[in-house]
Amino acid sequence: MKVQSRVQVLAPPDRAAWDALVASALEATVFHTSAWAELWLQEWRGARWVAFVIQDDAGYAAGIPAIVRNRGIGRTVFSMPYGTYGGPILRQGLSDPVSARAELLEAFARRAGSRWTLRSEMTWYQGSVPEIPEALRPSESFTHVLPLSLDFEALARGFHPSARRLVRQAEESGLTIRAASGEEDVRAFYDLALRTVRRRGGNPKPYSLYGRIHRELVPKGLARYHLVHHGDRPIAGSLHLFHEGVAMNWLPVSLESSWHLRPNNFLIARTLETLCGAGYVEYNFGASPHDAAGLIRFKESWGAVPRPLAVAGRRSSVHRKLRG
Repeated sequence: MKVQSRVQVLAPPDRAAWDALVASALEATVFHTSAWAELWLQEWRGARWVAFVIQDDAGYAAGIPAIVRNRGIGRTVFSMPYGTYGGPILRQGLSDPVSARAELLEAFARRAGSRWTLRSEMTWYQGSVPEIPEALRPSESFTHVLPLSLDFEALARGFHPSARRLVRQAEESGLTIRAASGEEDVRAFYDLALRTVRRRGGNPKPYSLYGRIHRELVPKGLARYHLVHHGDRPIAGSLHLFHEGVAMNWLPVSLESSWHLRPNNFLIARTLETLCGAGYVEYNFGASPHDAAGLIRFKESWGAVPRPLAVAGRRSSVHRKLRG
């Protein structure tokens, strides 16, 4: 006999109840927060914040967030947009977490794999590939994470000698770093982002997204832009996102012509020093393609180690035809 699922599909969920779940879930990231979801409701016309939720007498016990966007006669389902982390989160102490995750993932797979869904994505940080329904074609990827210490000097002794040498070179180049303070600085960051993303062969995100992050997430302490200057010229920058003692380097940018000054090494070193002083516990460098050997070496030169990502999703035949 088939047992009826406990999962409810709420669009949108109750914000206070969802935030309480996020605050209690060890698996939660900044991308699970209501603030991140609401960013996309403003950015994408007609988008909906959908949550697959299991409730009990204490409120939301477990859930998966997603942004659903209508695309003609179909829709896209992202948990969460642009490959950022989603997947199941569970209240601490929940009995039978394995069953709860299974119910949530089955419910998500039904929506993500339906005939009306053109494309779906889910990136589950430290997730389990075998737990994801086969219909979503799960695979394993990885990110790189560096555990932090209150003593930055002790942390720095764990850097590879080449990393310490390049930081010294950067410091001798006369570089400076500061947090973006207004729209002019965000525009400068965006100019660097356009060049960086195009150099990597990607499609740049619109300025409106970066502007919304500056207006909505920075005041909440969930995000911060930094710019590295050589003299008066911005030559590199970063967008970091924060949640419960974890900092994530969501987008590092730089001018290729400035690489001899080592601005990326300078930015990482100064950021890590600040985070250690502020009591942060982890620094997430972000995911790397499997074949990006140079990028992986750069991250591991700071002492970062791989952490698994369970990646799932599908594209319908209609979507594949439309994309050629």
